[in-house]
Amino acid sequence: AMEALIFAPNRYPSHAWTVDKMAAVINASIAARVAAPKRVPARRSFFGKSVVGAAPVRAQKARFAPPRAASDDQAQVIKPINGDPFIGMLETPVTSAPIVANFLSNLPAYRTGVSPLTRGVEVGLAHGFFLTGPFIKLGPLRMTESAELAGCLSGAGLVIILTACLSIYGATAFQTEDPIGVKTLSGRDVGRDPVQSEDGWAKFTSGWLVGGLSGVAWSYFLTQVLPYYS
Repeated sequence: AMEALIFAPNRYPSHAWTVDKMAAVINASIAARVAAPKRVPARRSFFGKSVVGAAPVRAQKARFAPPRAASDDQAQVIKPINGDPFIGMLETPVTSAPIVANFLSNLPAYRTGVSPLTRGVEVGLAHGFFLTGPFIKLGPLRMTESAELAGCLSGAGLVIILTACLSIYGATAFQTEDPIGVKTLSGRDVGRDPVQSEDGWAKFTSGWLVGGLSGVAWSYFLTQVLPYYS
């Protein structure tokens, strides 16, 4: 009967129209299934049990890292000094400024061209002179007539105590010399400061003692001669 309806549509026109409609519906269904996204089996966990289900395949968006700006390296203002991280010192706009570098280079502690004894005398003179002031103005005898003498004696005693501390430090820090020495990252030898040795530190300590006591004596002389210091 179906073949009669298909091959003889003129005899049964209403039935032929029904067959054409069914064929169109079947074709539309097949096309919808072909266009539908494919499903792949995916395992899902539900209360500790694995359940096999169907999950649609989803396209993941590609993630791209933002390109690094080429000026990042040029924008660094703090970096290792001389490009060598093993020196242990950073180069900043403050420390690398010419005025700051000249000031630090002229300090007695960093003038490697001067003998350790002379450097110790310079440091001792400055500290010995200023150590007496707090003892004179803030000491227990500040309201008496012997405030200047007591303050200067206290300053001299502190200079002697610091001299003993410097001697102890030199005896423990410079017991042996480093056979390797100091080198940069490229292998270049760095000259060691003469003070950073047992003999150099001993000379620096002697200069400190002489300079410190001289500064205290000069401070006492000024308190006895100049009226503004009394």
